[in-house]
Amino acid sequence: MATELLCLHRPISLTHKLFRNPLPKVIQATPLTLKLRCSVSTENVSFTETETEARRSANYEPNSWDYDYLLSSDTDESIEVYKDKAKKLEAEVRREINNEKAEFLTLLELIDNVQRLGLGYRFESDIRGALDRFVSSGGFDAVTKTSLHGTALSFRLLRQHGFEVSQEAFSGFKDQNGNFLENLKEDIKAILSLYEASFLALEGENILDEAKVFAISHLKELSEEKIGKELAEQVNHALELPLHRRTQRLEAVWSIEAYRKKEDANQVLLELAILDYNMIQSVYQRDLRETS
Repeated sequence: MATELLCLHRPISLTHKLFRNPLPKVIQATPLTLKLRCSVSTENVSFTETETEARRSANYEPNSWDYDYLLSSDTDESIEVYKDKAKKLEAEVRREINNEKAEFLTLLELIDNVQRLGLGYRFESDIRGALDRFVSSGGFDAVTKTSLHGTALSFRLLRQHGFEVSQEAFSGFKDQNGNFLENLKEDIKAILSLYEASFLALEGENILDEAKVFAISHLKELSEEKIGKELAEQVNHALELPLHRRTQRLEAVWSIEAYRKKEDANQVLLELAILDYNMIQSVYQRDLRETS
């Protein structure tokens, strides 16, 4: 009996040429496929059964991986070129994370983007150091006095990295009756941040439970006609499954495509994310090539 479990994506193409031979264009995620092959034989009977069971989403395209494509995948030499370029880009991003003069919110959004794009493992110590500086310099107290987005984003990042932060940070965004201020719903970015932060609630944290109900109710009321296609995609993606519950490597695929649509996207960070993703895919291809 043999069991085969395979989950791969095509490489993601760069928006502009970094190499003489650009990588293939990205396609949608390949469905997760489980193949079981069983055989039983006796003196007089021979039986062979092949069963394929696929788990699909309506947004997925059929698997385009084949044996010929695996054989034609990137060589070790091209991978080394990618690694060298990635090291240079990584150094630039690291300087940005460690920039002590950066504004608090700018730093937090950079860290959030780094993690969403699947690059967190490259900057673990840098991110921890930046958050330490953020807390010790009074950054958390500062952002909680300025915006709901900054409060929710800093709360989520700090909790993710093991810092003790209180749900009371959101009390300032409630009215005299203990309800979240109605005018907050006009800021979709802030509501999305509040929604994501609410999923890091501990047992008994009623403010965060109320924040989740408040955020979900307002996000579900939004339509593409009101907020535009790009923001609508972000809202629908978040409501489908919160960031805290997603698989980081699979989430990186969606995040890269979403991030590259932003007019203010950090191009260095975007290039690094694409290179990193494609290098990991090349490792998967090599392993498959060796076993095929």
